[in-house]
Amino acid sequence: MTYQTIRFEKRDGIGYLTLNRPEKLNAINRQMLAELRHVLAAIDKDPEVGVVILTGAGRAFSAGFDISHEGEEREIYERQPDEWREHLKEDIDTFLMIWNLGKPVIAAINGYALAGACELAQVCDIKIASERAVLGEPEIRFGTGPPLLITPFSVGLAKAKELLLTGDTIDAYEAQRLGMINRVVPHEQLMAECERLARKLLKIPQVGLKMTKIAVNRALEGMGFLQAIQHNLELVVHFDTTRTPEQETFNRIRAERGLRAALDWRDARFRED
Repeated sequence: MTYQTIRFEKRDGIGYLTLNRPEKLNAINRQMLAELRHVLAAIDKDPEVGVVILTGAGRAFSAGFDISHEGEEREIYERQPDEWREHLKEDIDTFLMIWNLGKPVIAAINGYALAGACELAQVCDIKIASERAVLGEPEIRFGTGPPLLITPFSVGLAKAKELLLTGDTIDAYEAQRLGMINRVVPHEQLMAECERLARKLLKIPQVGLKMTKIAVNRALEGMGFLQAIQHNLELVVHFDTTRTPEQETFNRIRAERGLRAALDWRDARFRED
């Protein structure tokens, strides 16, 4: 399969998976999700790949799901809940392929990792960030919710509520302090650090990596991780398909003046005087 929105190559046991829409800050669209499902299924069966490094092309890991709204696409609140539920479930199932992959996935967070992409990074097994990285889930500010509720399991109840209710973003050092990521490195050393870790993991018996990953995942699942995702899916469907003044204003500005203007409007509302 020829990929249009991702790149994949393998070298010396490491699979390099790159989100590749740099002109859109690697925003996740339906095609990217389909290509991710295809490549992750292939990686899981490939004995030549023992560890995966996931990153983004250009200056972002990913800005999250694509909200540019091109063509005749309907607004979210114009869709039926059952239709939107299937849409979100596809997003969740794709991300959970990383959670369930029989090989470790290292997130190389090279820049912005926002909204759904913040969740995509968190679902990886080990997260290493550039000092330039910015993480957070600002989607609540324009009327949508987080589809994969992993943040409370990463940072704990108090900070998860603050981040998800305010839509605030944080720098890489704060993300490390909270436990959202493992560590921060200078930007130019990011890939070298991820490769160093990947080579260490390749020295460990692959069955050990697979079984230990499953064991740790099962511990989180025993705490209700998958159940929380399922409950959250129903709540987000309700949230997303409810028409709000904030959504309508954001969408009107986007239609009249473009996405950048809509984002500027959103962000200006939360600047402190």
